[in-house]
Amino acid sequence: MKKEFHVCLSHDVDRTKKTFQFLTHFLRSLKNRQLGTAIYQIESVFQKSHYWCFDKVIEAEHKLGLKSTFFFLNETYPFRPLVLSSWRLSLGYYNMLDSKLKMVIRELDRQGWEVGLHGSYLSFKDLDLLKKEKSDLEGIIGHPVLGVRQHYLNLDSHTWELQAEAGFFYDASFGFTRDIGFKENRFQPFKPIPNRNFYVMPLALMDGCVMRKRNPLAEAINVINLAEEKGACLVLNWHQRMFNEKEFPEYMDMYLRLIEECRARKAHFSTIGTYLRGIS
Repeated sequence: MKKEFHVCLSHDVDRTKKTFQFLTHFLRSLKNRQLGTAIYQIESVFQKSHYWCFDKVIEAEHKLGLKSTFFFLNETYPFRPLVLSSWRLSLGYYNMLDSKLKMVIRELDRQGWEVGLHGSYLSFKDLDLLKKEKSDLEGIIGHPVLGVRQHYLNLDSHTWELQAEAGFFYDASFGFTRDIGFKENRFQPFKPIPNRNFYVMPLALMDGCVMRKRNPLAEAINVINLAEEKGACLVLNWHQRMFNEKEFPEYMDMYLRLIEECRARKAHFSTIGTYLRGIS
């Protein structure tokens, strides 16, 4: 008997506004000869909600009758002015405890979207940091947080043990940062720790990795075909800022097109937490 094909949609919330991207995205658009996008970069200086985009995600998924998992970040990477990498890793992030963002998080949770933690850059190797970030997010929604996905998909040989110790039910960081598909041919969630009810949910399709392909749609459909053939659980990760269609043309359309492909194959959709609770 053919296994059922499942799909879980997810969104990493890295940033909710532009900072250094005003310059870097403008230069990138010029380099790629994308004049319309470059002009938008100039116009966007005078706008405020460049990457908010929660309303677009909610509207799109609500119309399809689907729910997804949002992973929220509480970044505390130390800023060292003389270390170039720290500018990118510590500046321009949002405050998860901001009142406006807390309203969004609570409303997502209330309406049935799943809220998870996007573990900060260094938390993959810091139990106390994981516990604090989890506690802060639980203080917003008022109940336990089931899942975590590490920022930049950071993992080492001890991360899953730390996540389980912090009280998480699953991790969703196991995937490629520059490619698409099923890492190590892991088509199903797996338990990496003996005698612990803790799951790892593989990530197969992430927005930037898909869109950098020579033929994004065809190569992503190849992954969907494989997921259907193997009866896999296919996880998509589309950062909410990618729903800014002027900043990231074709990203939102691709997300909806891939959902359409999965629905044509009669895939079963759910949040990651709901799916894993159903198999545990």
